[in-house]
Amino acid sequence: MVVIHLGLKHNPSSQNTERKLLTVQLTPAIATVIFVLACLSGYQYRRVWKAEGPHWQLWVFGIFTAAALLFLGFVPLETGA
Repeated sequence: MVVIHLGLKHNPSSQNTERKLLTVQLTPAIATVIFVLACLSGYQYRRVWKAEGPHWQLWVFGIFTAAALLFLGFVPLETGA
């Protein structure tokens, strides 16, 4: 589950509204699914590359794999705390 917290916190002592940052956290199960899909996509990329297949498939598998791994690398995991 992707958890997104976006809210405004009103401080009655001032007229300013404090904004919370957008927080996105991945559960370990979702992160595992994304990682497995990235691995399968990377495997398909390699298979198409070795067979000298269509270039559009290389782009599709390569971009999906890169995006999934970058997403996993920069989005934090949900912790039990």
